[in-house]
Amino acid sequence: MSLFGMIKSALQPLLNWASLVTLAHPFQQPWTSPTILVPILMALRIDCVHKALAQLAGGILVPVPFSFGTYTPRHIPSSHLRSNKLPGWASYAVKNLLYASVGDAVLMPPAEAPCLVFNAKSGHGRNNASWLIGRVFRDYESWMDTAVRARIAELLDERNHHLQQSSKGTAPPRPRQAGLCISVYAPSKSKRAGVPTHGLLYWTGLVVVLMQMVIAAVPFALSGDMSIRRITLGGTILALTTGSLSQWKAEKWACRRKSSDPYILTSGNGAQHVIMILGNGQGLHLEDLAAGKTRRSSSISSRLYIAGVSFLWLCLLVFAAGLAQNTGYLLAIGSIGTLQNVFASSLSQNPSMLGVHLEFMEVVGETKVFAALKALEGKYKGAGQCLLREFFPGGLRPGEQEEWDTLTGRAAEGQDEGVSQARKD
Repeated sequence: MSLFGMIKSALQPLLNWASLVTLAHPFQQPWTSPTILVPILMALRIDCVHKALAQLAGGILVPVPFSFGTYTPRHIPSSHLRSNKLPGWASYAVKNLLYASVGDAVLMPPAEAPCLVFNAKSGHGRNNASWLIGRVFRDYESWMDTAVRARIAELLDERNHHLQQSSKGTAPPRPRQAGLCISVYAPSKSKRAGVPTHGLLYWTGLVVVLMQMVIAAVPFALSGDMSIRRITLGGTILALTTGSLSQWKAEKWACRRKSSDPYILTSGNGAQHVIMILGNGQGLHLEDLAAGKTRRSSSISSRLYIAGVSFLWLCLLVFAAGLAQNTGYLLAIGSIGTLQNVFASSLSQNPSMLGVHLEFMEVVGETKVFAALKALEGKYKGAGQCLLREFFPGGLRPGEQEEWDTLTGRAAEGQDEGVSQARKD
């Protein structure tokens, strides 16, 4: 074999690989010129936008940046909600165009965390149907007072010490839960309930919107292409317009204000935490809110508003599908917006950022649930009683029942601190 033949034989695998790359060129096209990716990404079902709007809604300016994907409002009848599987921006627009004029568009998402809400005055309890209460309760361990954290650590130490003392063999692991910890808060007298304060999510949203505008200006500065700038500006205006709808505020705080009743939040029997919110005439009526009274019919103006915004979103999707150049900039703009939406939808916030302003009062915690409820009842008449049926559905032991009867007898004579004292304060 000649030298040329030997070289050709040695390079044959490389030549075969090159031919495969050439044949695969059509598959590389979407990545080198991602024109088709933009409308596809905009049509993805990314529900984080829905929760990001719920987190920040309530004011005139709701900085939820333009991104890929959208939220899907719930509608009545619910059969349409479960059967309709259209994705993303297209789903949002089509659903609203079909149902906004004939159905009841509910903007707020459903409650995320299972939670019970008790009125400590009447003893009545109900399952929570409010996204706002569910989010406040779900994120409690991220915003609870330092005194509560310290008491939890003490309860765990006490429980661990007891387990170590009673163990005869291998030492048991440190428990992750011990007894019951009841945190008592009061509505703030200096901040108005239902008016959220601006925090990290709000300001990062504004920063991302500005970043998107700067990126959109680059192709115009380099080549005079205005298409990216127009789509970004249009998407941002539509996003801000969607969040500014007054119906968001009406649904988010769908309750009476200046409540004088005390409320208790808990996940039920077996919970580590119970949150009690005193009634001082400054807070939200949580029993109203938990009932989910946002199911009333939307006004005609709200339905027309939603239908108009939905139609404009569809127009924007069609316009984005016609892009022929500089689509990489739009991918970058939508991607950072999506990342911010994911961050905003999942971040734990202080209740003040959701319009629920609370001030810590005290913590009641014991390694035995009965002892904790008894201590709570001794301080706030009726509070321990309404929880007794939840944490002891089978009833108390004879000795415990006698202790409880004795305690409630003293409470009836006015020897407890009670909720009435909190009202005077």
